[in-house]
Amino acid sequence: MKNKRNKWFIALSVVMVCAFALSACSGNNGNSETNSSSENGNQPDKGDSTALEEVTLKMILLGDKPADADLVYEELSKMAKTDINANIEVTNLTWGEWQQKYPLLFSAGEDFDLIYASTWTDYQGYAGKNGFLELTEDLLSKNAPITWEKTPKDAWEQAEINGKVYAVPQAVQESGAPGFLLRGDLREQYNVPPVKDMAGLDAYLTAIAKNDQGITPFAYHNPTEEYFKWQFDPNPQAYTSGTIASNKAIGWNIFSKEGMQALLYFQSEQYKSFANTMFRWQNAGVLSKNALSQKEKSFELFQIGKSAVALSSLDQISNIAVQVEKDHPEWKTEIYIPSINVPPSSYMQNAVAINARSKNPERALMFLDLLKWNKAYSDLTWYGIEGKHWEPVGDDRFKALADSPKYPPGANDPWGWRGPNERWSVESPDEIVNTLKGFRSEVHEYPYGGNFVYSDANVKNENAAIQNLAQQYMDPASVGLVDYETAYTKFESAAKKAGLDKALQDLQAQIDAYKANNP
Repeated sequence: MKNKRNKWFIALSVVMVCAFALSACSGNNGNSETNSSSENGNQPDKGDSTALEEVTLKMILLGDKPADADLVYEELSKMAKTDINANIEVTNLTWGEWQQKYPLLFSAGEDFDLIYASTWTDYQGYAGKNGFLELTEDLLSKNAPITWEKTPKDAWEQAEINGKVYAVPQAVQESGAPGFLLRGDLREQYNVPPVKDMAGLDAYLTAIAKNDQGITPFAYHNPTEEYFKWQFDPNPQAYTSGTIASNKAIGWNIFSKEGMQALLYFQSEQYKSFANTMFRWQNAGVLSKNALSQKEKSFELFQIGKSAVALSSLDQISNIAVQVEKDHPEWKTEIYIPSINVPPSSYMQNAVAINARSKNPERALMFLDLLKWNKAYSDLTWYGIEGKHWEPVGDDRFKALADSPKYPPGANDPWGWRGPNERWSVESPDEIVNTLKGFRSEVHEYPYGGNFVYSDANVKNENAAIQNLAQQYMDPASVGLVDYETAYTKFESAAKKAGLDKALQDLQAQIDAYKANNP
């Protein structure tokens, strides 16, 4: 990277959303639980697995399937068969299809057991619609004892919907900070100063749009990169941070009791500034004309030279940067970290839920306990097959091998069972690894509204109708294809008729109840 700060942040990114790494493959085919204590992060002895009736557990993951995913999960199935007499079958919903197919799994009554769940996949909505199984204390403590014991209290609170838990959240905190990867060679070629703020990013993108017709300056992916809107709040220390997956027209601020109020998000200065910028960028050629139909994320297109910017979590950006520097050192990859107030991500940013129709919920929880706490399971699902995709270096480092691109670290949606077992690339400096370990070992306090959990139980129909209208009218504005005023005028008129005021009032009532319980 171009300077020490850039190197620091790129290395820092090896711990967050999409590209994380959990710990060490012990080479014992997953049997460390039979001779290791739970204090070492391994599964307790469940006895003879043949005493359990053989079952097949079906798991749904999000994202495009890596080339060697089937090989990896064949090995995982062998381990689970040995340990809990369960065969494992995995289905991937690609990034281009998951938003359409995810709800169909429930409406069609599909047969599956485990599924990735998160605030951004509308965990609250599916839990409220009885799509997920309620996870009681008895069910958890008997079948996932390590998870029950070691998952932080805040995590369980963030998983509650009307006082009940419907998913197992991740067990560690992670920074929610985003990062951008940039092409240093293009920045230098078009005489743009190093990017240090949003104005610098704007200059970089518009210069490329003006001078280079062979690349999309910013291949923005609206379905998964909407958090980019945070950059546009006039108060970067108290932006509109609360969002609802089932109704993106309403929101709130989590940073203080006084500031935590229900609001119409599309009327906020944050969204107006964002939409106006996107409209200007679209007209300048910064964004793709096909932005609404684009299926790839910006970082995927960045890696193959079709976007001049990659946007993602710091963790994902770090892994991308390491690979890009190997593949294209001539790009002189740089990183830009926006200066915004980013609290620790919600524990429910990554979770696993059990289908309410699952025939094997107890075994599913046993399996999840292994995924989250057993190092061999963690290493296999995060990194792939030891000796083929990666090799361990000490207790907490890894070295990517030649086949790593066929199963990149963290690429096959293991985020739902993110736990304390993790490794860092041998290319990450010791000082950075120590910093990351320190972040993981400490408990970071959430802002006032950090544990607020929204439920749309009273406004399901209204939210569904408003969400459809938001996609129809505001999504085009979010990628600059329509100007803000035109889009919002049409949206507001239709949304009012669909119950926008009722949805806003219901959100405010829930916020008021939260405040009453959290003076």
